[in-house]
Amino acid sequence: MDTERNRPEVITVRRLWAGYDRDQVLEDIDLTVYEGDFVGLIGPNGGGKTTLLKVLLGLLPPTRGEVRILGQSVREGRRMIGYVPQLVEFDREFPISVWDVARMGRLGSRRLLRRYTAEDDAVVADALRQVELYDLRDRRIGELSGGQRQRAYIARALVAQPRILLLDEPTSSVDPQVSTGIFEVLRRINEHVTILLISHDISAISSYVKTVGCLNRRLFYNQGPNLTPEMLELAYECPVDLIAHGVPHRVLPMHGDHEGHSHLGEAG
Repeated sequence: MDTERNRPEVITVRRLWAGYDRDQVLEDIDLTVYEGDFVGLIGPNGGGKTTLLKVLLGLLPPTRGEVRILGQSVREGRRMIGYVPQLVEFDREFPISVWDVARMGRLGSRRLLRRYTAEDDAVVADALRQVELYDLRDRRIGELSGGQRQRAYIARALVAQPRILLLDEPTSSVDPQVSTGIFEVLRRINEHVTILLISHDISAISSYVKTVGCLNRRLFYNQGPNLTPEMLELAYECPVDLIAHGVPHRVLPMHGDHEGHSHLGEAG
């Protein structure tokens, strides 16, 4: 049976503090991600989820603590990380194809002004097949739906052939059915790439990831797939009721009742 002890660590965070100017957004974070894991982190806005990704990508230096990527410094190890940002709106008339968007991910592995090769094309084709967009490769990116564009951006990250994939709110702008499709794609990618994502979609987190944690300046992480009321209360800093109806189990955060409780749930 596969256990953490016989899998290498791909992300190691020890006693991490990080923030902006004098505001410490992350406080005393410890996190170990093992090869082949699929980690989901949830938490309130302003809790430090995106800040943690910036630290892992080398965009924000820690105030103190240590971060290792594949046993190396962040500067060296980040070359093996693929990153998918939140889906953002853009000029839909911009004349660029799905193929060209995905191929942009090869720029980091090429010398300046070097032409794309047959190897580059093969890698791009494989990535587009993984996200089920190969048949739409010649379509203009602005003609795709939100979920299809997000899969194109996942392909762009995959063509760099990363060992780790980081995703920032990958389903924040799509409906639940499309979200399920994206997570099914990620499940297959996870067969050969370690994944860490942050999300507000607790239902998808609980249904698809292998390990889950709550981040609100501090990290509450149990190395398992289950969210517990204790973890949620520590992260959201208020009492939490878990409400579930039907299958699969779905929970969505809602704050602001008169007694300061947070109810997580969705009927259906």
